Amino acid sequence: MSSMMEPAPTDHGAQQNGVAQFPAQSRRIKRVGGRPISFDGSELAMAMSFSPSLPYWYEINLYRTNDQRFVTTVRLFFVSDKEEDRVQGWIFDDLDEAIEKLIQYDAAADVYLGMGLDEAKAAPAELAAYALDLRAKVADYRRHYQSLIGEFLYELEGAQ
Repeated sequence: MSSMMEPAPTDHGAQQNGVAQFPAQSRRIKRVGGRPISFDGSELAMAMSFSPSLPYWYEINLYRTNDQRFVTTVRLFFVSDKEEDRVQGWIFDDLDEAIEKLIQYDAAADVYLGMGLDEAKAAPAELAAYALDLRAKVADYRRHYQSLIGEFLYELEGAQ
């Protein structure tokens, strides 16, 4: 799995109290099941877990708004056109709360639960096999996300 942190461009930044300040941009983040998050601010960090061997990948973003709040997003992208990409986003007053939300994110919710069989007619062995397959998918999604958030936090702390 590859990870990439993208700090804001340094050629446009100015120093204020020893901390790089970057120009804010207007942003509008579409969310699944919620109103979009609109804010003016800067991206502090980004990590992506793209791997050509997987049918999906995650992107994690951390932003600071002009009013000194923090926005986090978890984006899930799919290679297949049959699945819809998903975005979850949250706003926090405190950086630690924002990072904690990323740590506590449960990628199991990203696993598609559609039954590939008629559960009313399926034999118990078929249902058991489906349950084992679903358990393996949940473990894979969780492991994939946890690996990315670990790299994200490692690189984020190294940048401070």
